[in-house]
Amino acid sequence: MLLKPQEPFSFAHTLRFTLGPPAPPSGQPFAPLLDYFEEREYRRVTDVGGPLVLYGVREELRESRPMLRLRILAGPANEETQRAVRAQVESQFSTALDLKPFYTLAKQDLVLRRLVARFCGMRIPQAPTVFGTLISAILEQQVNLRFAHQVKKALIETYGRHMEFEGRRYNAFPEPAALAIAAPRELRRLQVSGPKARYIIGISRDTLDGTLDLEGLRAVEPRAAHAKLMEQKGVGPWTAQYVGLRALGHPDCLPAADVGLQKACRDFYGLRKQPSTAQVERLARRWAGWRSYATFYLWLTYWEDAAWKQRLIEEVNAERRGSGRSRKFPDGVDSPLGLAPQAST
Repeated sequence: MLLKPQEPFSFAHTLRFTLGPPAPPSGQPFAPLLDYFEEREYRRVTDVGGPLVLYGVREELRESRPMLRLRILAGPANEETQRAVRAQVESQFSTALDLKPFYTLAKQDLVLRRLVARFCGMRIPQAPTVFGTLISAILEQQVNLRFAHQVKKALIETYGRHMEFEGRRYNAFPEPAALAIAAPRELRRLQVSGPKARYIIGISRDTLDGTLDLEGLRAVEPRAAHAKLMEQKGVGPWTAQYVGLRALGHPDCLPAADVGLQKACRDFYGLRKQPSTAQVERLARRWAGWRSYATFYLWLTYWEDAAWKQRLIEEVNAERRGSGRSRKFPDGVDSPLGLAPQAST
């Protein structure tokens, strides 16, 4: 199966986030959990309503145009399964999304303009299931990346199914049925906190019995979907925004309380200290309509080396000084000086 993504499209940049967190200062990369890159091919296990399926996606160039070659590696490969996997991959890589409006907006921002040049064609990778994204986000709340990775790995290996292919093991995220029957003490043994264990089990049970239709949120207006997520115990603004950004395909989510986003705003927008949630929200007004993508392009800088980031900061500062921009937020906190001036009306 051959897919034709809307251009510009970058398979490599999109996969950087998908394949794991940025390597820590020690340089030791994180082991794959659910997403694998073997023999120049992205691979993932999915459940399309029956036996597990392992699919692979690789990039091909046709007349200088990037294309995605999709194939079923293991599991049923009937026509119905192929259609389901194709639809999942199209969603996962946002192949139909036109990024040109975002890039037009980014030209007005001294920082985003440069990030777009660096990461052009990057799509926010969409998770195959809303359930998996929500449970993962709960596990990642208020812990560092290494600990979150360790706990997710234990959860996946304990409760998830897996497939073997050519001597390699490929894991799938636990299904609601597997987590719904777990006891809090069992999750505590995996280093899941007591409250998080109760949240995960409760959401799994509600998903299993149909009380909570997470997949149905894909068809719901973004504000309504956000409100529904916020009704769940253990879900706050950051988690709801993250699920909207990573699983529901909402282009205008802003996880303003995210520490990584706040630090990136401080570093690249010339702020004297890490901004608050409210200050990030004010900064992001210029990104309205595409705040998910502005967030993600800023996040992706964590995968870059320190020397590149320092050069970017110096370039932005030099242009900032040359333009003589100096403004403040209403509350007196230094403003994001990387914003290009709006035309007067």
